[in-house]
Amino acid sequence: MSTRTRIAGVLVVVALVAAASGTGLAAVDTQQAQVQEQTQTQTQTQTQYCTYPSNGTYESFGVSNLSAPSGVEAGEPVTVSADITNPNDVPMIQCVEFRLEGDVVERTGWALNPNETETIEFDVNTTDLEDGTYIHGVETRDFGELATLTVGEQPEPEPEEPTATLRFDDQESDGTNVTVASANLSDGGYIAILDENGSVVGATDYLDSGPQENVTVSLLEPLNESANLTAQAHLDTNGNQTLDFLTSNGTEDGPYTMNDTPVTDDAVVTVSEEPTNGTDEPTATLQFDDQESDGSNVTVTSANLSDGGYIAILDENGSVVGATDYLDSGPQENVTVPLLEPLSENESVNLTAQAHLDTNDNQTLDFLTSNGTEDGPYTVNGTPVTDDAVVTIGEEPTTEEPTTTDEPETTTTDDDTETTTTDDDTETTTTDDDTETTTTDDDTETAPPTETPIHNETES
Repeated sequence: MSTRTRIAGVLVVVALVAAASGTGLAAVDTQQAQVQEQTQTQTQTQTQYCTYPSNGTYESFGVSNLSAPSGVEAGEPVTVSADITNPNDVPMIQCVEFRLEGDVVERTGWALNPNETETIEFDVNTTDLEDGTYIHGVETRDFGELATLTVGEQPEPEPEEPTATLRFDDQESDGTNVTVASANLSDGGYIAILDENGSVVGATDYLDSGPQENVTVSLLEPLNESANLTAQAHLDTNGNQTLDFLTSNGTEDGPYTMNDTPVTDDAVVTVSEEPTNGTDEPTATLQFDDQESDGSNVTVTSANLSDGGYIAILDENGSVVGATDYLDSGPQENVTVPLLEPLSENESVNLTAQAHLDTNDNQTLDFLTSNGTEDGPYTVNGTPVTDDAVVTIGEEPTTEEPTTTDEPETTTTDDDTETTTTDDDTETTTTDDDTETTTTDDDTETAPPTETPIHNETES
């Protein structure tokens, strides 16, 4: 619909002639209707009176959709509009009035084709109006609509209520974060993730106002299993672009609301794999078998430290009693671990081998000197990687001294005897009933006796 200008003078003549002849507007042919449309740009405003006859044969123009401000400051102009409809089957001109407190302020003729609707406007001057509330309206012959206009100082308009929308779909996650499919925060703010108990388990940084898609929300602690979670839109009430909802006990950065209910959406988050925090977790394996030891060290059968580090030995009280130097990453076998203090002999003790990281990369085990803040143990599901063994402490080793014997070494061959003695011993060799004696080292060497012939016959 368009706003129709005031009726052209030629249109007035046509209407008057038609009424005087008694033929009525029904006799106006199509050509005259076209002439009316073409001459409407030549306007004249008629106020306080209307020269067009009120012909009761035809239905009155209708009035609808009255529009005007509810209040203005004194002296400000006001525009009042309404839709005017010709319900008749012939072109028609009728008077339309703007009234204020019942008085006609402006009256004008308005031409409409059959069943046509157009918007009429009236400009109202409030300069001479005192402060107060006035009834005004737009009227035709039989119809009209009314409204009120308050003139004077206007109250400050109430601020528009901030609005937000969220869409949080069911999804799979590695447990470290979740994704909000779409969000629109009219005043900017944050999206918090709540668990089934209503506790905040994650939140975004500050989000600008306007639509957002696929918003990633990091979780404070990784999820270990699937869970029902809630996304909740939060305002930035103190304008510092930091979510202070928790630290202020809910007095700052509260949630967006609709009908006093927080704007939220729920989703089932399925954890597809163990969280990795964006990097591979360091891993370690150890094999520490029962063994015998002299008490100065123990042996770890095998170890594999993914990021290198150390193997510490703990006693039954959890105190470190020994440790390796830095070990490179990868598999190790038969790793000797020196003990800080030798273990007592002839007893068995339960010891634990524990794998340690080199968290500060200085290749020095600082677990004890840092009170456990550096070079902590490798863990699996939060439990240190360890293995236990029973270590049996044997007798201290002794060095065997060489021994001597005074027993002669005797070799007998063919009924002959050879005796060899050193260091004051006598070496005796006997062959064919002859005896050879040799003495060394301060012994006197005695030559074998002169052979004496043996006579078997009796001298006469």
